[in-house]
Amino acid sequence: MFISRTGHPKRTGWLRMNAPGLTIWQAMRSRQVILLTLVYFFAIIGIYGFVIWFPTIVQRATNLPNMAVTLLSALPYVAGLAAMIWNGWHSDRTAERRWHTALPLFLGAGCLVVAIRLSSHLSLAFLCMVIVGACTTAFMPSFWALPTAILTESAAAASIGLINSVANLGGFAGPFFIGYLRTLTNSFTPGLVFLLVCMVFSGMLALLLHVAPMRN
Repeated sequence: MFISRTGHPKRTGWLRMNAPGLTIWQAMRSRQVILLTLVYFFAIIGIYGFVIWFPTIVQRATNLPNMAVTLLSALPYVAGLAAMIWNGWHSDRTAERRWHTALPLFLGAGCLVVAIRLSSHLSLAFLCMVIVGACTTAFMPSFWALPTAILTESAAAASIGLINSVANLGGFAGPFFIGYLRTLTNSFTPGLVFLLVCMVFSGMLALLLHVAPMRN
């Protein structure tokens, strides 16, 4: 990565030198930063809700030994690595960020719907859940390119801290509400529906962002 990067920001194609001259405080109050924070907040709900509860869902559905559950639970991470690399590469190649952020979230939500509907077919449902796991990480490269594409360098640095700080509260909300809904209903289905709604909402908010065309 370090070898392939250029030696100065002005020679990059993904940092905009003519970005609007917002101060740090103005940037943190701007509509764009608020949208970025909400996009990541709802996406993180989906990520952590899935990551924390997926092994339990696999164990309850299959009654397999712990070692087998652990190995099966690792597959979404393997798929996620490949999906993240490909989506980030394609986003850079096409100089497009919003749809490369939104589409993985929409696809993940759609696969959750299919997994819920096919819950009696374990193999197909598990395959869908692996795709969900891949999608929850695939959006990240293009998402984290958005602050530097929208804001000045100093404003982007402060805004990234704000986005991370606020949005990571979703890391508590996702697992908590899945557990809470499971306690109320004795089923994981309401919790998974909650996750897919959050992922769809995150993708829709990403499409509301205004990103100026990047230089190739």
